[in-house]
Amino acid sequence: MLTAMDKGIEAAQVATPPVGVYKGVDLKILPKYVAFKAAMIKQRMTLQYILAIHLAAFALHFVLARVEIHSLETKLREKEFILAPGVMDFTTASPQSVSDSYVVNAAMSFLGMLGNINASNIDEQYKRLSGFMSPELRIQFEEEAREWRETVKAENISEILRITDREVVASGEGFYKVTAIAQRERYSNSESQGHVDEVVEMTLKLVPPVKGKEWYLEITNLKRGRADGFKPANTSGGKKNDR
Repeated sequence: MLTAMDKGIEAAQVATPPVGVYKGVDLKILPKYVAFKAAMIKQRMTLQYILAIHLAAFALHFVLARVEIHSLETKLREKEFILAPGVMDFTTASPQSVSDSYVVNAAMSFLGMLGNINASNIDEQYKRLSGFMSPELRIQFEEEAREWRETVKAENISEILRITDREVVASGEGFYKVTAIAQRERYSNSESQGHVDEVVEMTLKLVPPVKGKEWYLEITNLKRGRADGFKPANTSGGKKNDR
């Protein structure tokens, strides 16, 4: 169906000229098509004003919503939660932060899995330990430990790792650097092979809770060596916790 505009200017003329004054000009004295165009321009400007008002209202609503979201995020970061390692104990935690005692207890558990091994439990101990490692570290650890595990079984080796000192440094953003001084005692077929002083360094990262996991910390780096060749890393700027 053709509209009035499709039929030409004459057909688009309004039957009765609009009345009133637009910008100081009496519309009655204007040609009909000029009056029609002026009315269309006025209507378009009115729609533009309405659109501008709606856009301004939307922008204001968006800004207020962002402010409210930021406020809620801040409150959430300050909120403390309860972690239940092993369901036997509870500790408070905030986003990207847990108590020093929680980190120390987790580190001691990891060190036990790493250092207290024998021919019958080394596979299980290392499997548990690797379950707390990052994917990259897990692959590296399992590859490097393969030959040692075979040696332990073949020579009936057992080791005990006694921690003599430890330090935890919180580096922020949920990361913790753990340094442990230990004495490793080794036995072969129940005969003592002596002891060696060692240093174990590990970096722990706070991760979201996973059902069935005892600790909500992931080992991202692990280094073990003799104490006489140990060179401490620079930990300036972190929060220390000596225990």
